Amino acid sequence: MKLGLICDGEPGLGACQRLGRALAQEGAAVTLISAAPPANRPGTPAGETNDSLGWLPLAPLAAASSDLVQGFDALGVFLEGDALTTFRSAHQQAAELRERPPCLLFTGPLRPLCGDALMADLLPRLGYDLIAMQGEAQRQELDWLLRSCGRSGQAQVMLGLWCLATEPIGHAPPQDPVLLVLDDAQVPPSPFANGVLYQRLRSIALETPSWQVRLQPDAPLPPDPSDWPETSLLWHGLQDRQRPANLQLGEGDDLLLALMQASACLGIGSSWLITAMVWGKPTVVLGDYGIRTEFNGPLFFGSGCMARLADCLPLERLQECPAVIAAWLDARGWGIADGPARLLRQLEGLRP
Repeated sequence: MKLGLICDGEPGLGACQRLGRALAQEGAAVTLISAAPPANRPGTPAGETNDSLGWLPLAPLAAASSDLVQGFDALGVFLEGDALTTFRSAHQQAAELRERPPCLLFTGPLRPLCGDALMADLLPRLGYDLIAMQGEAQRQELDWLLRSCGRSGQAQVMLGLWCLATEPIGHAPPQDPVLLVLDDAQVPPSPFANGVLYQRLRSIALETPSWQVRLQPDAPLPPDPSDWPETSLLWHGLQDRQRPANLQLGEGDDLLLALMQASACLGIGSSWLITAMVWGKPTVVLGDYGIRTEFNGPLFFGSGCMARLADCLPLERLQECPAVIAAWLDARGWGIADGPARLLRQLEGLRP
């Protein structure tokens, strides 16, 4: 089966690379369609390079009406918001003008979401030929949305945690223990709140010289540090002219390696906390800010990993953190091992 995966920068590009490699292992011929070229990131597991994936350098809207996509059996459209509606409309109109049937279109959330955030993500995906959900928790929420909208005929499939790296990549941990703080550049959305959190982490680093505390962006930041948002912990670290030697600033491209080297992980609402949980890292979801949609807090409710920062001190207590609740992790999609094969079977069944 010939598939095109359409995305527009991160997080779609990295997620589509992972999905494309998994589909290629199932025998599909997969082409990434994006304006930006795919790249092999540091820490990519051996045998999971992009050699098996083609690349078509087209922006999403250009691809929607291009003759170049007519040869695909199906297109995976991994955009967000209004771009989803615009793409589907442009593709259908172009097909009508050519008097040819449009390609099968499938889509799905690019990150683990739940509650109001998931509903907002799903609304523009309704009407696509197939919606790929990650796990049972998302599927139940989609069913509720479909009932409320009167769209009972919407095709769907559970794909698993396709958008996150979950296969261990094997790396020797450093000699000193490392606390990895996953930094979502927009959470909290206040520079002041981020500054307060940075000062607390700075104090922890000073009081615990035997630990390395690494502030790790969970997505690449702009190349020029002067363009970093003030809502990023790394921005505050850059302003600190007397930053402790054991308080390190990570780079977005090193995320997977940083996760593997971590002795423990901490964050507010980063989706990559789930990867840390899957890999068996002691993981804490900071509950200091409450369970708020804009912080992705509802996603982690029921995981068993929420705690206040004060409860993590001294840092040695992190090694005693309870493991993630297995049923919660399975409901997010971790329990689905054959997601790519399910997707291909479903697409084959939808072909005219």
